[in-house]
Amino acid sequence: MVVERKEEGKEQLIQRPVYYISEALIESKQRYPHYQKLVYAVLRAQRRLAPYFHEHPIKVVASTPLANIIRNRDATGRIDKWAVELGVHNITYESRHAIKSQALADFLADWEEAQQPSSQADLRHWTLHFDGSKNLEGAGAGVVLTSPKGDVVRYVLQLRFEPCTNNMAEYEALLHGMRIAKEMGATRLRCLGDSDLVASQTSGTCDATDANMIAYKRAVDQAGASFAGHIVE
Repeated sequence: MVVERKEEGKEQLIQRPVYYISEALIESKQRYPHYQKLVYAVLRAQRRLAPYFHEHPIKVVASTPLANIIRNRDATGRIDKWAVELGVHNITYESRHAIKSQALADFLADWEEAQQPSSQADLRHWTLHFDGSKNLEGAGAGVVLTSPKGDVVRYVLQLRFEPCTNNMAEYEALLHGMRIAKEMGATRLRCLGDSDLVASQTSGTCDATDANMIAYKRAVDQAGASFAGHIVE
C-alpha cells in the first residue's frame, strides 16, 4: 500500500509506502485458483488495514480484472462471501498497464535486505506445539517450542478464570506459545495444534462469531504481526 501526496518543493505527487503485508498460505489456500488468491490478497489487506479502508478511498491496481470477478452477480462460494465484505468500502479497481510505484519497489528492496537472516538456521521455522483443555478439575494448557537447531522448551499453564471452554484453553496455549517464541527471538513460526476451530479461524477459512473467539482471533493476529511469517495448522 502506497499513498500519494504533495510535498514541499515537489511539483508532482510523491508516492510513499504505508504498509507491506505478507502471509504464508496454508495447504488448503495454496489450492485456491489463481483468481481466488488475488481476491483473497485484497481481502487480507482490507482486514489488516481496516482503518485505512474505512476512512479513505482505495485504488487496487492489478493485471487481472478484479472488478469483474468481485462484482459478478453469479459468483458463489468464497468469492460471493468476500465480495460482500469488500463491498462496504470505497474501492476502485484499475488495470495495471505499467509498474508505476517505484516507491513501493524501493521499499520492498529495503525491507527484504533488512530481513536477511544472519545465519542459515534463521531461514527455518521455529515449531510450536500447543494444546489446551477444560475438565472437572479445571483448565490448563501446554506448550512445546522447538528451535531450528532442535532445542526444546516446555511450558505448562494453569488457567484460573471462569468461564473457560476447551476452545478458549486452546487459544490461551497458542497465544502464550507465540509470546514465548517472540521473547526467544523467533522470526518465523509454525504453530501446530489439534483444534480445527482455532486453525480455521486464525487462517480465515472459518469466521469467528462468538465474542470471545473474535477477541482471541484478534489477539493472535496482533501477536502474529511480530513475526516475519507464521502459520497455524
